[in-house]
Amino acid sequence: MRLRDLNPFWRQLPVYSPVTFGSLWAGLAGASGRGEPIQQLRDLLTREYRFEDLLLVDSGTSALRLAIEGGLAETGSDIVALPAYCCFDVATAAVGADAKVALYDVRPETLGPDFESLRAALDAGARAVVVAHLYGIPVDLDRSRDLATEYDAILIEDAAQGAGGSWRDRPLGSWGDVGILSFGRGKGRTGGGGGALLANNEAGASIVEGLRDRPGPGGGGIGSVLKLAAQWALGRPALYGIPASLPFLGLGETKYKEPWEPRGMATGPAAALLANWEASKREEEERRALCQSDRGPEGPLPPCGSPSIPDAGCAGYLRFPVIRARGTDPNGSPSLGVTPGYPAGLASLPEVDARLHSSGSTSGADSLAAGLESHPTHRWTDTRVSR
Repeated sequence: MRLRDLNPFWRQLPVYSPVTFGSLWAGLAGASGRGEPIQQLRDLLTREYRFEDLLLVDSGTSALRLAIEGGLAETGSDIVALPAYCCFDVATAAVGADAKVALYDVRPETLGPDFESLRAALDAGARAVVVAHLYGIPVDLDRSRDLATEYDAILIEDAAQGAGGSWRDRPLGSWGDVGILSFGRGKGRTGGGGGALLANNEAGASIVEGLRDRPGPGGGGIGSVLKLAAQWALGRPALYGIPASLPFLGLGETKYKEPWEPRGMATGPAAALLANWEASKREEEERRALCQSDRGPEGPLPPCGSPSIPDAGCAGYLRFPVIRARGTDPNGSPSLGVTPGYPAGLASLPEVDARLHSSGSTSGADSLAAGLESHPTHRWTDTRVSR
């Protein structure tokens, strides 16, 4: 018997974002108006992503909503192409942007676009395209860019889950006309909240310039810093069973959220994020080393496969996606941090259905909803998977 078996509160975290004790003090100082964390964060992101311009906002969802709004305004269209299988927050962003939706299918072998399906969405009139790096697995950005360029469409690269990943040795989020970053509590790099909209070329810079005054004031964000303190205290396997047992927290649940008005990034989370940055980078290196190693799980996995990584890409492995064989149980082992993927495609959401402009077959998305699960990849993981 292991010591953890005697601890009633032991439960593995599905995903881990490093939070240092020092970042809590930095966040409190930032929330009280000390220093210039917003400008310092801009400078840090400029060095890493080398964009032309950016907006710092309250969440990755707000950044995506603004990107869709700006992309459609830039092209004169009202239709955005979305992956049929992805985080429900993508739907929240599209609804908030008051966009019509054209869904394209997602291939289980790659977690990236079915490009014939994406072409059909563009043929149907979509002129903004969202591609998402699910679980840190990069989509084929060369083909995505080529297809968007062919139709004079804006490419929106959703790298909310892409921390630590890259394409052709540039970080995920820096390839689309605009890129989306998220600093939420489960996104690998966190300050308790926040997001960024990156302009990576001239078209993206025009979009960001048009959105300059769109977000409301960000404020200090003391509430976000206090939630970050709770994450620091309880976000470890020995104690994670406590918050995981509280239904009102909804940890690990996938739910559609109603849109809200975007705000600027608060100073407290910005300061905390800066203080956590180096620890987060080290964690990303450990995730990649783990997932690219030959080590296997403590016990045998059921028949399954994992999505392939394009040759030009390097995965950030926020989590390790596994596609279960047909007929096997997709519900995983929550106590070990193994959790099912998104429970349904976006087509199942009434809010998307009400705005649906076009959708072909979504068989790939349906297959992923039925059979995808994700395994933890962080430093506290003791059930491990290999490529």
